[in-house]
Amino acid sequence: MDLTSETKVCPHCAETIKAAAKICPYCQSRQGRFVTLTHKLSAALVGLTLLAALGFLSIWSFSDNADETRDSGFARYRDKLPVVRTVLEPVGKKPEFWLTGYVANKNGRPWRVHKLEVRFLDQHGNLVDVQHPEFNKYEAFVVQPNQEHAFRIKLDKQSHTSTGIVHSVRVQTATDGREHYDPE
Repeated sequence: MDLTSETKVCPHCAETIKAAAKICPYCQSRQGRFVTLTHKLSAALVGLTLLAALGFLSIWSFSDNADETRDSGFARYRDKLPVVRTVLEPVGKKPEFWLTGYVANKNGRPWRVHKLEVRFLDQHGNLVDVQHPEFNKYEAFVVQPNQEHAFRIKLDKQSHTSTGIVHSVRVQTATDGREHYDPE
């Protein structure tokens, strides 16, 4: 009788046991090819589930750029906060340009507006310049649901004085207007 053909190595504890054994006498683990396969598949399934959860969490928490991380997910509501009736006007002898307009809130919750994005386009719709004027901590304002709020803000550069240049404005950064805000 050949001893090597009648024995096998337990895949759990690496001890030599009888080939027909259903339970290892050393580690008490069940033997069989389906049991081992089930353990490997279970480990793989747990690993894939953790990987999927980590992927979902990272997509959910880092979905927008870093400037919008503090805005409580504002980016998905941006289209509900349009900037309307804007006017770009020079003021003074050395013209300073001021942008005035209204932010309309078509959402069910109030938003505190911190920063705008002003795009300057040529007559063909090509982007010429972009500015991001930011309201200082005392100028940030809350737009209540289904209302409009007027604003006036100075622009940094004067690259938009050429003829044929048009502008479009949107809210770049806003936070939940229900949260306590202390400008100090």
